[in-house]
Amino acid sequence: MLKSSKSGADWQPVKPTAPELVQAQDGVKEASNIVTEPLRTTVMDLQRVSKQHLLQYVTGSSWTVTFYHLLKGKNDPIVIFDPKVDNPTQQLEKINNLELRVTTALQRSQESDNRTFTITGAATLVNSIPPNVHDCFVAEMDGGRLGFFNITSSVRGSDNKIATYDIEYTMLYEVTPQMALVIKACTVREYYYVRERAWWGEDTLLKPDEWNEFMRVERLLLDIEQTYVKRYYDHETQTLKFPEDEYRVYDVFLARFVRAIGLTMPGHDIRIYPHPPKQANDIETFWDAIINQSGTFLEDYNRRCACFSVKTFRVLQMMNTIGWSKFQATLFFTADNKYATYPYNFPGFAGFVPESINYRGNVGESLPAFGVPTLTPYILSEAFYKGSYTNVLEWALHLFIKQQPISPMPIILLAEMLRTLPKTAQFYYTPLVYVLLRYVR
Repeated sequence: MLKSSKSGADWQPVKPTAPELVQAQDGVKEASNIVTEPLRTTVMDLQRVSKQHLLQYVTGSSWTVTFYHLLKGKNDPIVIFDPKVDNPTQQLEKINNLELRVTTALQRSQESDNRTFTITGAATLVNSIPPNVHDCFVAEMDGGRLGFFNITSSVRGSDNKIATYDIEYTMLYEVTPQMALVIKACTVREYYYVRERAWWGEDTLLKPDEWNEFMRVERLLLDIEQTYVKRYYDHETQTLKFPEDEYRVYDVFLARFVRAIGLTMPGHDIRIYPHPPKQANDIETFWDAIINQSGTFLEDYNRRCACFSVKTFRVLQMMNTIGWSKFQATLFFTADNKYATYPYNFPGFAGFVPESINYRGNVGESLPAFGVPTLTPYILSEAFYKGSYTNVLEWALHLFIKQQPISPMPIILLAEMLRTLPKTAQFYYTPLVYVLLRYVR
């Protein structure tokens, strides 16, 4: 650049003005794809403990109570429940069978001025509804009396979504018949608390209709657990036997499945007989698809099954195998039997007329509840192995394998209809219905 002066003119370099850099801002993404680290003034715990794992860490003795949650608006005053008022200003949400973990047992103290007693205590609560001050509960005390307790303090144990609550409470009254009527009149909603559902990742509060279905499922499960193995267990062979008295037929694949799902009889184990030279554990069937809840290779499991004399498996001089057992015959897949075979006259499955049920709640939409079992295709229909269904049982099994929700009512109907089927069908279908009952529970 030319610069003039009194002495003359000469050239001098001029430096360009340096651009002003934009200072980094906390949490702002800049053009250079670099995000600066924001300043943190507090320490945050981002770990979340799910409800099913939280239960095992709650200490204290269990105390089952009937909990009442006061329904209040945003601007409603916080007052104690008045057992003499049954108007709409007092609305309660009832939770039956709620479990408290008592950390401080009931303590009795006497006032010095009026000589009255005060009964207080403290507990920890894991619940879907946060307990508020002046919520209340009714619980049984010593002597069979029912006490009405008012919550005086409620402290959340963590800022996590699932947390425990430390509550303190005071007994206000002993519940009288008149007070019970007022509480019933003020109750507008009712739930039932089921602690076990937390372990399955389900909601622990059930509506009355859902509770009734849950209890029906529980009774049906208990009935199967107490009767199935006992009905089909053969003490001489120490395993399950096909339900025909004049025949001794064994199905190793069903026996493996029954053991895997936990059905048993106290003091008796279900024996699994090897089928040399092929290992039965290496043969996958639709039973394995149900255990693993995977239908990827379901169509490959559709193979020809037949009934063979146990002499077929006397290829090796091995003790405790099916070939040297007291069974007469066994069911096995023909493709997995490479040696000389001795066919056996299978007694067959007793036929029956399947009853249809409305399985999805749509008017006019019904299917047969069960189909008659067959050897080929093995137990279930050809359509089932191809991803479709011909009856309600197969429809429910496909939903189970795909881990999709199933309404409890169709499965309850299946379980109640089992006793109307022939024993040969009950022998195979009862474990399948048992798995579905546990799934919808």
